[in-house]
Amino acid sequence: MKNKNNIIVGIIALLLVGGMVYKLTQNKKEIDKNAAPKDRSNVPVSVTTFDANYLPVSTDYALPAVLDINKSGIITATQPGKLAAFNIEIGQHVSKGQLIGKIDSRQREIGIKSSDATIKKLESDLKRTEDLIAGDAAPATAVNDLNYNLETTKIQKENYQQQIADNNIYAPISGIVVQKNANAGEFANPGTPLASIMDISVLKAIVYVSESNIYDLNIGQAAQVTSSVFPDKLTKGIIKYIAPKGDENHNYRVEVEIPNSGYKAGTYVNVKFSFKKPADALQIPKIALVEGVKNPYVYVVNGNNISIRKIEIGEEIGQNIVVRSGLTPGEKVVTSGQINLSEKSKIQIVNSKN
Repeated sequence: MKNKNNIIVGIIALLLVGGMVYKLTQNKKEIDKNAAPKDRSNVPVSVTTFDANYLPVSTDYALPAVLDINKSGIITATQPGKLAAFNIEIGQHVSKGQLIGKIDSRQREIGIKSSDATIKKLESDLKRTEDLIAGDAAPATAVNDLNYNLETTKIQKENYQQQIADNNIYAPISGIVVQKNANAGEFANPGTPLASIMDISVLKAIVYVSESNIYDLNIGQAAQVTSSVFPDKLTKGIIKYIAPKGDENHNYRVEVEIPNSGYKAGTYVNVKFSFKKPADALQIPKIALVEGVKNPYVYVVNGNNISIRKIEIGEEIGQNIVVRSGLTPGEKVVTSGQINLSEKSKIQIVNSKN
């Protein structure tokens, strides 16, 4: 009886183990089935699109800039010597041509006095000699050396006078003294900077304009300057300089002069130009460009597929960019989902704008 029960228990155990093995085998087949790579070649990629279309073109083009001084000057001496006077201080306003310093001229003034005495003696000797010549008491050539010495002394006196005039130091421009490097009593050499002046009555904003816009600008053209410092202030400027050559990124330096109405050099501003452009231009969003503006191409929708298309682009207008060639109005370009696309990928449009 006991052996019979053991046999029954063994059979039941075998059945249970067999069932478990079968179940595990079926689960493994299901797992392997799910883990097997799926063929997604026919699975459409979800994308959003935009219909290329003619849209209004803004005639305003704004660029950031930093205000800079328009004119500066360096004060130097033209003659070597000790500064007898140097009457300026940092922050002081000076006018162009204003006498602000002087080199010690005492030695040259002594030279002038000596020249005057020599000239007086030579003129007296010349008159006496001419009288002797008139009375046949001296040869006519006796006045030659006297005339030569007299003219040489007069020239020497004029040189002293010019040197004294050159010892005066004048402001080269009108403006504010921003740096002072010397004081009265110190020695000055010609060309050595004694002080610096900045003219802040007129400032200039320097911007770099792209190749696609530079041909719309001209010297003398008006511009508008604004700043967050004075949000309600609009300052009119004039284009004074356009670089004849662009940089390595095809941007051109443009300088706009503005009358200073409270700004300081170094202030960040925005410079706005007005362009004469057509009323409308074919545009697409910039995000449609797969590799940006340097290599502009887009994915164009052809039914349920896409194709890669190279295009020529123009200026940027806000979030859009002008298409000069390569697209026609109404063609759909992909604006999102490009990372999953390749030539002739199948697509599913989830959102389309125009």
